[in-house]
Amino acid sequence: MRAMPDTPAPSLDDPRGPRQRARGGALRTFAVVLAIVAAVAGVEIWSLVAHNRERATPPPPTLPATVAQRQGGPVGDVDAPAGEAVIGPRIAISGWALDPAGVRAVEIRVNGRAFPAKTGIARPDVAAAKPGIANNANAGFEFSGDFSAYPAAPGTDRRTLAIVAVAADGRETVLGTKSLIEPSALARWAGFTPARPEPFHLLPALSGLDLGGASELDSLYAPYFSPTVRGGFRVPILYLRMTKGAAGDYAFDPDWDPKRTCGERRIGDDSLNAVLAHSIAQRLPVLVTLNGGIWADAYCDVPQWDVNDRLEQDPANCQWNEKNEVMPDDFLKGLPGSQDSPELARSLTFNVHAANVRRYKQRNLQQAGAILAAFARAHPDLFVGVNLDPDTYVNPFFAERQWYDYNPGTLRQFREWLAGTGPYAGRPGKGVPDLSAYRRARPLTLADVNRLAGRDWQRWNDVDPPRSFPRAPAGSTAPFWNDPWVREWKVFRRHLVHLHYDELARWLTEAGIARDRIWSSQGLMAPRGDSMPFAIDLASAPRNYDSGGMSLTGAKPALGHLGVILYGEAAVNDVPMDNGRSLFATLAEIDPRWAIVEYNTADLRNPQAQPTYVAAYRGLRDMWNFGARYMSPMAWNGSNGAFAGQPGYTTFTAWRNTPLEDAARDFMLARAGLPLGAVLYTFGTQVHADGDGWTAELGSLALGRGHVALQPDANRRVTLTSPRGLPASVRTAREFVLGLPADSGVRRVRVQGRRGPDSGWETLADASGPALRATAAGIAVARTTGARNVAFDQLRIELSFPSTSVRVLTRIAML
Repeated sequence: MRAMPDTPAPSLDDPRGPRQRARGGALRTFAVVLAIVAAVAGVEIWSLVAHNRERATPPPPTLPATVAQRQGGPVGDVDAPAGEAVIGPRIAISGWALDPAGVRAVEIRVNGRAFPAKTGIARPDVAAAKPGIANNANAGFEFSGDFSAYPAAPGTDRRTLAIVAVAADGRETVLGTKSLIEPSALARWAGFTPARPEPFHLLPALSGLDLGGASELDSLYAPYFSPTVRGGFRVPILYLRMTKGAAGDYAFDPDWDPKRTCGERRIGDDSLNAVLAHSIAQRLPVLVTLNGGIWADAYCDVPQWDVNDRLEQDPANCQWNEKNEVMPDDFLKGLPGSQDSPELARSLTFNVHAANVRRYKQRNLQQAGAILAAFARAHPDLFVGVNLDPDTYVNPFFAERQWYDYNPGTLRQFREWLAGTGPYAGRPGKGVPDLSAYRRARPLTLADVNRLAGRDWQRWNDVDPPRSFPRAPAGSTAPFWNDPWVREWKVFRRHLVHLHYDELARWLTEAGIARDRIWSSQGLMAPRGDSMPFAIDLASAPRNYDSGGMSLTGAKPALGHLGVILYGEAAVNDVPMDNGRSLFATLAEIDPRWAIVEYNTADLRNPQAQPTYVAAYRGLRDMWNFGARYMSPMAWNGSNGAFAGQPGYTTFTAWRNTPLEDAARDFMLARAGLPLGAVLYTFGTQVHADGDGWTAELGSLALGRGHVALQPDANRRVTLTSPRGLPASVRTAREFVLGLPADSGVRRVRVQGRRGPDSGWETLADASGPALRATAAGIAVARTTGARNVAFDQLRIELSFPSTSVRVLTRIAML
């Protein structure tokens, strides 16, 4: 066996400022030679790009004046309003603009209209800063406008105002843009808002608070927040790395000094106490990523501080491959497509017999947990919760060139799990947990094992898991995923991951953190090619790739909730599943309080492709409808969309000034005051038309931006059918809201549901006259009939009107 020292590299959830972690590459088509590293549900690449390229404070929302100057137009800036958004209909704008040829006008442009600003206002500060440019002393402009006379189009919650400077010769520069929020958007759901609602949280990931890593976050989104949609932030705390060092037996240090470095990079970017102090000072809710997993020490070997690095010096604490080797941690360095690859070859074992690993993990996690529990008691409105050890796997990063974990302690636990002995029989040894709750319903005999493995082992100590995983075996031997002995090994590896998340959550509850504030952090990557969907249950059949022991139910801790990491297709709910349902529906079925602990719609296999607004809209729509409790986008101080396509820009860490951020603004306004758990379809937004899966059985519908136009049939009726696979929360809906204006003339609304494509329609509501309640959100219809705890696959809504005139429908909601 080889045991060599390691030198880890950086990760997304470790503390080095604007971390540039990627998990891209293509999921393997198994006929193709593998060139990238295995990860979640097939093959992915986890790459790291320049760490210090975009240090701490992100660029401003508008293009800097130097950019405008390079483009050949006037230079200038918008001084007020300072924020990105203003609640309308009134707005006051001021700033300055200069051009050597002179500035002919400054215009406020919106929806094809141009409104002139007053120019020629004295600005001595500009004259001092920009000497030698004509009219620099009178470069100021001001605009005060009331847009009440220019109502927004149906389905529009905000309008974008462009502030444009026009030179005397016609050249133009957009000095900035501002969002004008329709006041009606913030009041629309007020009649449905509970007295003390549980909010959905938008929590951008960040780091480097002392370097300005949270700059502007406390104010930028303030106009978009409501009682049911709030903001905050997420910060990683590396509880095995941010310690008091070897001299202090590696105890967790809540006052860790972020200025400590390993070479030119920080060892850890934020101390826990500083994070909590920032939350209190800025009144920003916080989600803390307590990370002691493979990413926590994936950059720079510092065994004088990091107990993970220290433990990995002993092969007994590490995962072993099928040849009983422990690889050097930099063995996988230089992954194709990465500039500074993380070092993922060596990781700590999960087996319960690894006493030192478990002792340090439990102690340090509970030390951090106790501080967070006290914070939660003192500031319950600021504590969103914790998410644990991102990407907990039995090492899959060798892309089937090596398989894990064959540590002697893991093999011992495998035998005990098969036989239902030792800790599984309630007889654990010293330092080993009682695992009787995880005992197999039917433990195996040695004869059973020999039959499954095709062996003739005489003693339990001889039993060995499969060490060969042929894809195209010779003769009649089945491929490895059809081998019954491989199945036992794969199910056991899922059990190891599940047990680890269970223990992490239990240790935190013992430290005083409520189980409802604990989430796991499992990465999910959509399979491609001939790869099977990833496993839903621990007992699911083996996949035809190394899935690292990952299963969806195995990522849900018994004393906590399911947290997931989503990119690309997974982020937009476009993942094939064994059960025929959508990914988000499956997650919600496993845990109705699931959450997204890391999110970006960028495609990690094709990181050059710029993510779209459409993808963001659909991902956000579905995460809300299927009940996600929060979402943490990557990343506040990652790449900035103002520089998309330029060298060093990485799509998968870009949040500011991206289509995803833009769609999130519209997402927040559409749901302002809407209770979490409600289902909402808005048919897109003011910049995107989307049917949301709804179709017309009678009459017709035409897509518009943020609405659909309904054309009744000759009998003055329209019948709409929802997409299939509705969220489970529809079963308990008490009201249906249709975004029709009060003067739409609708005479009757009937809502029906069916349990499957072959089932009959069951009436849930049938209302006319006074039973059609007019609200700011539309016509509300109370549910009066139908089974209350039945999962409806699909809804049908029948509308009757007094004429065949076209009606505009801006939303459908189920509350």
